Amino acid sequence: MFALRVWVLSCVASSLVLGADLPPDKSSEVPQTSLREVVTEAASPALAVPKHDLPDGLELQVVAARPLVTFPIMGCVDDKGRLFIGDAVGVNWNKAQLEENPPNRVLMLEDRDADGVFDRSTVFADKMTFPQGACWLDGSLYVCSPPGLWKLTDKDGDGVAEERKMIVGGFDYTGNAADVHGPFLHPNGRLYWCHGRKGHKVVQQDGTLVHEGLASGIWSCKPDGANVQWHALGCADNPVEVDFTPQGELIGTVNLYYSQPRGDTLIHWLYGGVYERADQLTAIAGLPRTQQVMPVMHNFGHVAVSGACFAKTGVLFGEGLHYLVTHFNTQRVVRMELIPDGSTYRAVEHEFLRFSDRPDVHFTDVIEDRDGSLLVLDGGGWFRIGCPASLMEKNDLWGAVYRVKKKAAQGGGFVVEPKWKFQQEWKPAWEIATADEALKQLEMKQHPRAIRAACDWIADHAEGMPYEQWSKTLVSLLHEEMDAALEHSVMNAAIRADGLSLDDLREAKSPMALRRMFPIHAATAEDASGQNLALGIAFDHYLSEDQALADAALTFAQNHQDVMEFQQEKLLAWLEQKELTVRQQKVFETLLALRKADEHALPVIRALLDHGSTAVRLIGLRASINEKGGLPDEAAEVVGKLLTEAKGKNLTELLQLLARTTVNRFDTALLAMVADATKPAGVRMKALSVVAGRAKETSEEAFSLLTTLLLDPVNLSARLEAARALAAVKLNAEQVTEVAALFPRLGPLELAEMLKLARRTTDKALLKTLAESFAAAPAIASLQESEFRTLFATKGAELFEIVQPALNAAADAATAKRQKLQSLAALAVSADAEAGKRHFMQGKGTCIACHKVGELGRALGPDLTQIGAIRNERDLLESILFPSNTLARDYETHAIETSDGRSVMGVIRSHTAEGLMVMDLAGAEHVVPHDQVVSNVALITSLMPMGLDQTLPEKELLELVAYFRSLK
Repeated sequence: MFALRVWVLSCVASSLVLGADLPPDKSSEVPQTSLREVVTEAASPALAVPKHDLPDGLELQVVAARPLVTFPIMGCVDDKGRLFIGDAVGVNWNKAQLEENPPNRVLMLEDRDADGVFDRSTVFADKMTFPQGACWLDGSLYVCSPPGLWKLTDKDGDGVAEERKMIVGGFDYTGNAADVHGPFLHPNGRLYWCHGRKGHKVVQQDGTLVHEGLASGIWSCKPDGANVQWHALGCADNPVEVDFTPQGELIGTVNLYYSQPRGDTLIHWLYGGVYERADQLTAIAGLPRTQQVMPVMHNFGHVAVSGACFAKTGVLFGEGLHYLVTHFNTQRVVRMELIPDGSTYRAVEHEFLRFSDRPDVHFTDVIEDRDGSLLVLDGGGWFRIGCPASLMEKNDLWGAVYRVKKKAAQGGGFVVEPKWKFQQEWKPAWEIATADEALKQLEMKQHPRAIRAACDWIADHAEGMPYEQWSKTLVSLLHEEMDAALEHSVMNAAIRADGLSLDDLREAKSPMALRRMFPIHAATAEDASGQNLALGIAFDHYLSEDQALADAALTFAQNHQDVMEFQQEKLLAWLEQKELTVRQQKVFETLLALRKADEHALPVIRALLDHGSTAVRLIGLRASINEKGGLPDEAAEVVGKLLTEAKGKNLTELLQLLARTTVNRFDTALLAMVADATKPAGVRMKALSVVAGRAKETSEEAFSLLTTLLLDPVNLSARLEAARALAAVKLNAEQVTEVAALFPRLGPLELAEMLKLARRTTDKALLKTLAESFAAAPAIASLQESEFRTLFATKGAELFEIVQPALNAAADAATAKRQKLQSLAALAVSADAEAGKRHFMQGKGTCIACHKVGELGRALGPDLTQIGAIRNERDLLESILFPSNTLARDYETHAIETSDGRSVMGVIRSHTAEGLMVMDLAGAEHVVPHDQVVSNVALITSLMPMGLDQTLPEKELLELVAYFRSLK
């Protein structure tokens, strides 16, 4: 009812603007000639400053609230100090509703007495679908509002835009805000904006197609809407905002870059980058990919990142690259310190602003004002359909605009010039004028970011220019060691400049160069015979000892539509062997994953099913499963035989395979397997998982098995599988209650699975029991508040209130540690490193138990011999206080289950022909044969335990950190 009242008021306000009969999204141009301003004035905001945390020396003030704004979304400050924001009226509408009556508007806020507080609000443009962002340029305001980018101009200076034109369109949307955001002005004079994974068909002004597809990404155009380009595309759900380094590099926030578990990220968007997500690869099908896994700068977890900006003036943070990011879900603004790292940056997260008493605050944007203070926008409590943290729309919780400034500073009354430092010995891409300049910069090997800039220029200007100008240098670079960001840029330049010749591929001697050449060749070769010759080269490297090259060759072949036709004979020859190596088996699995429906694949699949090796027959079975989960008769006959013959790992894989099918002819045999107490518990559980969805009830024997394994003190894999099964099988009320009683004894991974059980539960009394059990579980600290808000969104707000105190306590504890981290880092700079060395050698803090310095210590964790060269005091402290936040690559903990019932937990030190070399927590080494590995789960938690900072006095902790920092 309240939403309706707000809408009516909005319509009354809109009716004051004459000549606005056509909603803006009904036409690319809507002429309006007799506009009158709609103005609201207020002397000061009638809203108290909420309880909050800020760094020392800074303060917060409310600078705009109701009635000046309702629900501010995103915006900008113009050259006169006016704040333009997209402002919502509080309705959660879908696309059709938004287009029928566009309800939202763009406001212009003014601070007429220059006291830092806005006192006048004008409706600059009404009847907008969903304005999310703004950029002032040359007397016009550019605004992204679905389905495109708008240019709004106030010709007569009355504060209302009478000229409005959509200069770029074609971006689809649903109303959940995962669509167009921006734009943002690049130093090169172009406008950039973001678009979510909603689909698009973008054309130039002459109708020429730019791109059509489902990918999300970053786009740009000239200010008149000409020369539209995509900068980077990907599979993420929702890129939100970008800002630019002094060299023009794009740094941006992205929601749902990862899934399962969800990860919202900070990305250095590389020109021409195609960014993957394993479960959404169809969104980037057909796009030229350089790398299977693109680099990601920082993973925030499930926070719902929103607005972002660089602090360019240096007023609040001094020199350096300081990037502010708002979290929509967690009532936070964080400061990301960007530290140059090779050709890109690494990001260090610092707590900045947190509201501690307003859980329905949703920060939408952060904007640096002209005086160096920060404007933080709170969108209020209305948004629901795109917000994983909102249980319901709360239109009575209005938004506001806050200012963070130095104490005693007035705010908003003066202008500070940006204090960006620019590295003058090389040029950013947009300042390179000629091919000769680009070639010269390509040779600046001491500056990897200079090489990237030159590669970007080549990629942007390659059309119509002879590739020979850069061929020799680019091919040479492909043989050099480089980080992932630079590798992408070199490969992208080669792709845009018409690729490599087949001779380059034939003559490459370096496995590293050849690995990079396969994707380039795949993206550029048009001659079918050349592609087929390249397939032959790829086959020759499937079994390469260089794992990266073998994978690149296989990926190249997998994506070639004719691979099964041209390699069928060679693959069938492999199947004449009595046994296949693990690598050969992977080749069959990989190729058939995409090509099993190819007619030339059918003879290969039949040969797999007829092979004498059970492991090979299993590959044929997996390739036989059709889109609906069915199996042809010849494959089903093989399943029947293997159910009685297969043992150990093969039986486990057979059961996992059956879980992917809809075949029920084996249910009787599977249920008998579940009831057979002589079978290994893991086998019984997997058999139960296959029939779980179809069984009418879970027997007491099966339930007892699952709850026993759920609490297994050693076998983490078994605990996880039991948790997943309990979340999937049909449980009666008594069984649900028994499972809930176990929550306080569960670890983070198992407790996360129990969220699925709660989602399937509809009984109110059982839901209350589950909520109380979640609240009593210590591991609730590992789960995101938004997961519980989403869980209880349709089940009752009172259920969330049960878990909220436990979530708040966990958040407060984490905040206290983060705040401690800031102060400790400053103290560690002057601590006694020599004393820290003695502490390490004496075993204080147990660091020596897992880390080596020189020849001293154990190599369970990363070698610290030169750690100070790449990590500062704050990084080192974070790894101690929050060990799972900073997992080093190749030091992830793995839980491995073997076919003989063993469970090994530790770090994989190497992959050998004999098996996996695993070092456990005690430092003991185990060799696990490949054919005995039943499951291998990489954990999201570190082997390094929490709380090591509590095992020694603060002074000694700081001295240890100072010692590690000195190791260079």
